[in-house]
Amino acid sequence: MSETWRHRLSRRRLEMGIEGPEYDYIQKYIEFYCSEADRRCKEIDMKKTVDEVIDSMKDRKFDKFTKGVISTIHKKRGYDPHDNSKSEVSHLAQ
Repeated sequence: MSETWRHRLSRRRLEMGIEGPEYDYIQKYIEFYCSEADRRCKEIDMKKTVDEVIDSMKDRKFDKFTKGVISTIHKKRGYDPHDNSKSEVSHLAQ
């Protein structure tokens, strides 16, 4: 069974420590995170589909991959999960 990045994130998020306002933010702007995950999957193996790359990852590798995706998009969008006062304002700059 193929599992997309988005669905696997939803399943693994608590183990990864992603919850509350940070998870809500990710869901609100999920298209940015999915695009980055797709791009990185193609960098890993252009011959495989995104789902095949995601499916081939063990949880530990997926968690590391996902934390990198989230970190990249958080930086691009100006989200700081430790500063709730800035999390919703900085996305307007894009």
